[in-house]
Amino acid sequence: MRVPAFVDTHFHLSWTARSNIELNLKEVKTVKEVLEKVKEEDERGGTYGGWIIGSLLYFKIGRSLNRWLLDEVTSLPTSIATRDGHMAIANSKAIEIANVKCGHPGVECEEGVPTGRFFDDAMLLLRSKMPDPPVKKLYQAYRKVLDELYRNGFLQIHAMTSRWFEWEIVKKMGHKVEVIPYMRSDSFVRGAPGVKLFVDGVFLYGTAMVNGKGRLMTPKEEIVKWLKRAEEENFKVALHVMGDEALDLVIEAYEEAGKPKGRMRIEHAAVTRDDQLEYLAEEEIPVSVQPGIVDSVGLEDMKALLGPLWNRFMRVKDMMEYGVKVYHGSDSPVGPWRLKDVLKYYKALSKPLDLEEVVKLMSTGWEIHGGEPRAYVEVLDDGEVIVGDELARKAER
Repeated sequence: MRVPAFVDTHFHLSWTARSNIELNLKEVKTVKEVLEKVKEEDERGGTYGGWIIGSLLYFKIGRSLNRWLLDEVTSLPTSIATRDGHMAIANSKAIEIANVKCGHPGVECEEGVPTGRFFDDAMLLLRSKMPDPPVKKLYQAYRKVLDELYRNGFLQIHAMTSRWFEWEIVKKMGHKVEVIPYMRSDSFVRGAPGVKLFVDGVFLYGTAMVNGKGRLMTPKEEIVKWLKRAEEENFKVALHVMGDEALDLVIEAYEEAGKPKGRMRIEHAAVTRDDQLEYLAEEEIPVSVQPGIVDSVGLEDMKALLGPLWNRFMRVKDMMEYGVKVYHGSDSPVGPWRLKDVLKYYKALSKPLDLEEVVKLMSTGWEIHGGEPRAYVEVLDDGEVIVGDELARKAER
């Protein structure tokens, strides 16, 4: 099957690249192993900038880790993020540098003392104090990720939660894979193609807005403000929405902002209702879905976590049937991005998708920013992608 080159509409370029130069804990199975690796990193003098920075830790291990355990193996400021991207564990030195106090939303405390576990936007308290890797090392890490994407048939990615200086690095690189950044709201500047806002949290930590529960992270009036600004300055607003109640609020904000056509897009839309899908289709609001996020938790664990909601999780088939403008994203490094790897998660949904349907989702993302496919790839029946000379030639023009 010959199709346009792929677009990943929800990719964390910086995080994916940094996971290759930080303490990568993806394969670690126990707290003991984590502590051993942190101690080894301490003996090497840290990851960079005098800190120990780790990522991709399995969430169940993160739940058993705290500041005091990390303090036993290092005195260097330390922060370790879980693979789902919504929790980090810091030691006492990092907490001291970040001047973290109990009472801030997302900071876990026991008896008035931070445990070292940070959730969702509370992680920014740590990130604001953490050093960046050397520019040369970051440049090389970005290039490596983009090279791999290119070899697997991708010519465009939408890089979520980017920062301005990182976009400047990528622009100077001039890579064949086009990178469209959606900036973090705290670093957004005029001229950026998009901004990324978090409306609610995730199911894993009970912060997705469903069944009267969850956590609102961006007030409706703030969403309205960003949508109006997007209309004035010609950029897009990507909204992280997991629960149907968060989507209700977003729809209200869209209405109050005057329905700015082409300015809003929904990320995840993990649990939705029929009436919401009808609305999204009627208003032509694009949705980026990422069934591969299940990979960070495990299929059976995710089914157990969601319970009856599993049948309403990632209703991609229904979205397509309702006429929603739906596109594929990986949420990398939370989920896998290669076709053969993501295909199994689309097949595991309560309404599975076949290869042709998944390929369509992956090859039509050009529409979101009004672009045209710059080349084609060949997809075999087993999900293998053939990237020939034609892709290379056209991408270089």
